[in-house]
Amino acid sequence: MARIAKFSHLWQSAGMKTQTLNVNLTAELRNYIKQQVRDGRYQNENEVVRDAIRQMQQHEVEQFDKVFGDYPGAPAGEPTHQDQQAIKSPLKRHHDPRRPKLAA
Repeated sequence: MARIAKFSHLWQSAGMKTQTLNVNLTAELRNYIKQQVRDGRYQNENEVVRDAIRQMQQHEVEQFDKVFGDYPGAPAGEPTHQDQQAIKSPLKRHHDPRRPKLAA
């Protein structure tokens, strides 16, 4: 297994604080990352990993949209504060330690 991150300090990138994360990879994945840099697609190994994560995030959004994008009756736009509270309230009640447990 190889380690990607070799720096143990925070630095600024495009106005965002970054943090180091050590990741264990198979030799095959490590070689793939190195090859991406050698081929000039990325300037360094960190860029390869960050881009892969961004692509995963984008894929999740696209998958969500495929499943729920055209949901009939779904409100348009982002959830409001009121929507978020309506979602959180039953969850809080459900996880309340004082709530009586149902008999199995």
